[in-house]
Amino acid sequence: MYDRLIEELEKGIDPDRAERTAHYFGIVEGGYGEHDMVVGIPSPHIRRVAKDFKTLPVDDILRLLHSRIHEFRFCALAILKERYNKAPRETVEIYMDNLDYVNNWDLVDCFASHIIGRWCLENQDETILIKLNQKSSLWRRRISLVAYQAFYRKGILSSGLELIDKRLDDPEDLMHKACGWMLREIYSKVDKHVVESYIIDNYDRMSRTTLRYAIERMPETQRQKFLKRQF
Repeated sequence: MYDRLIEELEKGIDPDRAERTAHYFGIVEGGYGEHDMVVGIPSPHIRRVAKDFKTLPVDDILRLLHSRIHEFRFCALAILKERYNKAPRETVEIYMDNLDYVNNWDLVDCFASHIIGRWCLENQDETILIKLNQKSSLWRRRISLVAYQAFYRKGILSSGLELIDKRLDDPEDLMHKACGWMLREIYSKVDKHVVESYIIDNYDRMSRTTLRYAIERMPETQRQKFLKRQF
């Protein structure tokens, strides 16, 4: 089954695409994805393969997840997302035990809310996310914020804003983007007034990157006022 899955994935390999997209994943010397490898498989193709192989045995999922090839790890996470409905606890255990391989922004962003975020929401326990928020790993910290989309989609704020606040001064630009992105999600899905008040109270702490992401869905007139601090 594993060999057939690899054959299907490899049908989507596009070296030209790999060369064009490598920089998006920091696959440059000194970049956050320096030791990663992309082969140019489009994510829609990967997701289709994942659905066809959603009953892949756990050992083979791990084999895929431990691959150096970026798209293979993406496929493993897509399969975990598919199998969550039938085996949530085991799926979350696999995910949490292998966070070292969830090590680029798309691997975090596309699946964190559907696996660990969903688990925390359904079990009304955010302990895991609170702990991840304090980790030295950039990707664990990013998971701690992005996973809250599972809450925001239900109109629930919970501890999301508190964890954003703890990472507002994060040294990594990718975390500034995540903070702004999640503020934008709260604005559009939970409570826009909470975000407006938060920005006003924390304007001096907030990077321009975070600010621009956070106000992206505001009406243009209001967005310009926040950019110019006219509030």
